[in-house]
Amino acid sequence: MAHKSPRTRLEQLLCAQRLSLREFLKEFAAQANKCGEGNAHVSERQAKRWLRGGAPLPRSVSCRVLEQWFGEPVDRLLGPPELEVAKREPTEQELIVNSARESVEHAIEASSALDPSALEHLHAAAAHAARSYYITPPLSMLTNLVELRDTVYEQLDRTHKPRQQAELYLLAGQVCGLLSSVSWDLGHADVAEEQARAAHTYGSVIDHPSLRAWARALQVTVSFWSGRPRRAAGIAEAALAEAPAGTASARLHSVRARSLALIGARDEVQTELEVASDELDRAGDDAFLDEIGGELGFDRSRRALCAGAAFVALGDGERAEREALGALEMFGQLPEDERWVAGELGARVDLSTARTLHGDLAGAEDALTPVFALEPARRTEALSQRLQGLGRILGTARYRNVVEARRIGESIESFTATSLARATSRKAITAGD
Repeated sequence: MAHKSPRTRLEQLLCAQRLSLREFLKEFAAQANKCGEGNAHVSERQAKRWLRGGAPLPRSVSCRVLEQWFGEPVDRLLGPPELEVAKREPTEQELIVNSARESVEHAIEASSALDPSALEHLHAAAAHAARSYYITPPLSMLTNLVELRDTVYEQLDRTHKPRQQAELYLLAGQVCGLLSSVSWDLGHADVAEEQARAAHTYGSVIDHPSLRAWARALQVTVSFWSGRPRRAAGIAEAALAEAPAGTASARLHSVRARSLALIGARDEVQTELEVASDELDRAGDDAFLDEIGGELGFDRSRRALCAGAAFVALGDGERAEREALGALEMFGQLPEDERWVAGELGARVDLSTARTLHGDLAGAEDALTPVFALEPARRTEALSQRLQGLGRILGTARYRNVVEARRIGESIESFTATSLARATSRKAITAGD
């Protein structure tokens, strides 16, 4: 061990057995197999937390391995060392032997690095995930992202090169941001916000303004959908103070407009949308957001989608219809493999709601035909909430005995009842945490 005085009982026992960290990791796997817990695994980072002290209790499977190996309760193993042993001064020979071993181990760890091709593969996988987000069912996307995130974390344990660590933190932030989007699609607002905060933290660690701005925009989105529009507007305003010009700022202004619409700030909504358009005139050269694109990108179709939703919230059916039609036109100009399916259908729900606001129920029903045909695996929380908002309008006295209103309402109930099961996605989200 690399410390003269052990910090925990576990480190104390490893010192007594003269086991290095690497030897401990190897022996842990052997002990796991020995006691029938072959699925137990500990990373170098986890092991260091155990040895340092103050770490939460490991998973139950790891607890069983540690307790059977050392014959002591796990809370004792992760607690302070035994005083009578800890106070014993090492002999001169022990000091010499230990210092030599520690020097070698530290030198090996400091020189540990990844092959550049490994980082290339991870960058390619993360970029592919960002671009395929638009066309991949959320639950499938979630499974792939969790695996990619865990791979990035494993690589962080294998390198001590600052530049490689910075690249991996950027990748971790990107993947956590994508996990935020997918978690929200599956209806897990709390998890989505946690993932967005994690992405922002990674952006702060490596001082990456574009990653931080994107992560904050994700937080804003989750907040206003979760019924906290004032908090959402505040997050966006603070983030805009340091956001890069172009794509990052355009997204923040657009989602802030949606937040402000929910609290009725009509004039501010229009201002935010106009500034977002101006920022898009300057977009295109962000090495992170624009170069990778997909869910990291933000273009005029998405700005129009935000505008349509904002005017729906304000009850302005005429302007909402105009923006929703504009969004649909722009989505339609994109190749199918680059078109955001959920976003395009969201614009259709906004169009239907806008038409309902000014009494065109035939047009409202027509706009929803592709939405109700969407397979359950692709139905997102945002689509469900949009439809529920429309349902509340249709449930007012104005439309109580209207045939189209009843048909649309029944279709909305059927759509939301057969959307993704949150219990299934929750299991996948927490796997590997």
